[in-house]
Amino acid sequence: MTAIDDILEKIVSKKIEKKEALKLFEELPENEKNYMVSKLKMHLSNGAEKVGNGSSDKKGNTFKAMTELQLEESHKEFINKLAQELAKIAPKSKESASKHQSHLVDQRKTGGLKKALKPLQFHLTYDKGDGAYLYDIDGNKYVDIASDNGVNLFGHQPAFIKEAIVSRLERGYPLVGYTEELPQVTKLFSELTGHERVLLTQSGTEAVMWAVRIARAATQKKKIVIFEGAFHGLSDAVLAAKDQFGNSIAMGLGMLQEFADELIVLDYGNMDHLNVIEERADEIAGVLVEPVQSRNPANQPIEFLKEVRKLTLENNILLIMDEMITGFRACCNGVQGLWKIKGDLATYGKIPAGGMPSGMIAGPGKYMNFVDGGVFGYDDNSMPSVKKALMAGTHTRNPIKLAATLAILTEIKNRCSAEGNETCEPDACFLQALNEKTRLMCEELNSFFKVKRVPIVIEYFSSLFRFKFLDDPNGVVKELLMVLMRMNGVETSPSGNCFLTTAHSDKDIKTIVKAVKKSVETLLKESFFYESDEEEAEEEVQAEIPARAEIKNKPVQEPKKDDQMEKLRNLIVSDLKNFQEKGITI
Repeated sequence: MTAIDDILEKIVSKKIEKKEALKLFEELPENEKNYMVSKLKMHLSNGAEKVGNGSSDKKGNTFKAMTELQLEESHKEFINKLAQELAKIAPKSKESASKHQSHLVDQRKTGGLKKALKPLQFHLTYDKGDGAYLYDIDGNKYVDIASDNGVNLFGHQPAFIKEAIVSRLERGYPLVGYTEELPQVTKLFSELTGHERVLLTQSGTEAVMWAVRIARAATQKKKIVIFEGAFHGLSDAVLAAKDQFGNSIAMGLGMLQEFADELIVLDYGNMDHLNVIEERADEIAGVLVEPVQSRNPANQPIEFLKEVRKLTLENNILLIMDEMITGFRACCNGVQGLWKIKGDLATYGKIPAGGMPSGMIAGPGKYMNFVDGGVFGYDDNSMPSVKKALMAGTHTRNPIKLAATLAILTEIKNRCSAEGNETCEPDACFLQALNEKTRLMCEELNSFFKVKRVPIVIEYFSSLFRFKFLDDPNGVVKELLMVLMRMNGVETSPSGNCFLTTAHSDKDIKTIVKAVKKSVETLLKESFFYESDEEEAEEEVQAEIPARAEIKNKPVQEPKKDDQMEKLRNLIVSDLKNFQEKGITI
């Protein structure tokens, strides 16, 4: 329990007098005062329980969000008015987004796209990023919580990265041989993470793809276990969904079922699914896991992951920890350091790449040697001792990205040293201050949502957070909230992942909180939330949706233009939303 939670508990349970409570309150920093006020309001309004990490199993007595089909003329008029206002605020961005579509192919422009909101959903064109801020070509300034999808731990273009890149550019950037940054990067990376050897790749997707290849080479087995809700990049080797019968299925157009057949998709945190790993151990080469899923950050099943680690050790299965987002964010050595559960291999990217396209695979020599044959000398009779798996890439050792990575890792080490640590320990990591700021902000907003009875919760882990709509996760109101936040000066990400950085000041956090609250108040005022009898609504939904097994076995018939066809269409849309929730654009 933190100091602020302890004070809250004493106030709510009346263990201290009013005078003492006020004295303790006055001693708190400003952001903690706001958090306490919000929590007290929540207790006074309906006695709601504290929800750690933003997780929520109960909707409670909340409003429901309007679906796109429920929008009335008043809603459409408001959206139209908003579109006209946004077109005046960002006319150059809108023109650019419309004008260049014939040449520019952009998979992100359809993410979250809603027909009713289309005039509002053009991408901004940025002029520059600086610290915690983004500036568009129309001169508008935004507090940035997209943070380049988690890349910018220290904000946009910090001086130490900029100087390192410029210095390397002035000396050229040969791609084939080594440059002096390469051994410095790998040594420092190993020192900070505790891994023996590290391989640089060209992207996070490539890092995961190669890690899977190493697992198969090391075990001589084929199957890879992944977990529902995780995202491991866009390689066909790790992309599959689970159908209603538990079978692995290809996730979209151009993806072969043959790849999906080599994947076993289980529920993350479900102890009952561990027996699948045990029963099929002789087929399984690796278990690939986001220890904290970036799409479900409130799900933090430590005991489950410990059992997975135990099973993999007992059955010659490699545990691959995908720390693409949590690495160097939860603490310097990631969730593995925080939870004391170390994988056989680990993949990284985002933060240590310093804004450059890159990825990393790290692990002990006995597995990493499958890449280069192992360590050998040039002045003796030694030779590579391990048969190699095929891996290559022109930009794996690009000196520009190495310069950025070295600058980032050096900064992290220096900040750890400033805390008085030779190595970065989770409890004393410099990142804990940022993580605590994130927690306080998220809990203040979660308290606000409960007081206002809106079906929204912010789920968070370390400095990662996501807005989750409890009744319509990918609906029109969620997208409208993001648009309103932009118009109130805060830029979010189409992926849904949001981040605080060390560049965000207390003033910036106040701006974020104010923008969220103002946006939600607008949605309430314009009746985008409504009262509903939950039991009646649930019965209505169950009556409309036919059983999945029945649909699967029915023969194909000529479609009829009636209510049944509309219901089936809604079911298909629901399935597509499930894919989108995993971060995949269909």
